[in-house]
Amino acid sequence: MKVALFGGTFDPIHNGHLNAAREVLKHGLVDEIWFIPVYWHAFKANSKVSELRHRKIMIGLAIKDEKAIKLVDLNENPTYTIDTILKIKRLFPGNDYFWLIGTNLVKEFSSWKQPKKVLSEAKLILYPVPGSENEKNELVDSSSPVRVKGKAIDLSSTVIREKLNRGKSIAGLVPKAVEQYIKENELYQ
Repeated sequence: MKVALFGGTFDPIHNGHLNAAREVLKHGLVDEIWFIPVYWHAFKANSKVSELRHRKIMIGLAIKDEKAIKLVDLNENPTYTIDTILKIKRLFPGNDYFWLIGTNLVKEFSSWKQPKKVLSEAKLILYPVPGSENEKNELVDSSSPVRVKGKAIDLSSTVIREKLNRGKSIAGLVPKAVEQYIKENELYQ
């Protein structure tokens, strides 16, 4: 089976994440997409991240009707992409793995932990993020990544958190069930 791994904090998961996953599936690039929430993000070590239990519940709510999109919780703290990929390969051998990222991450890719090893373990799928669609990185480009031609949505979890912090509506930016969960649990206030 071909599987795209989609790692991140997903704090919260939003319609941009879901759109990217659906487009990759629609293009027939993979059979499944696995959302892998990290406990904390290596490049955002000083940032406050919501409790993992909340983020996992929100991902579950967002993908509950998606047959080919799964939530995979590694139940530990592999914060680096290479560690996550190697653990997934040990736990679920026999699949062909891809790593799905937004084009906004292409520029920083060379500063990731063992970026060459990442590219030897999983092929990159790049999804367009507005303003970075044509971002270049010699290491990434040399790996012949799959560049998805999909509708780029200009949306980030940071923007959603800021809107909620200011008491603004996030209707249409996250699935309704996620919006309701955020309200009920008074997240990002």
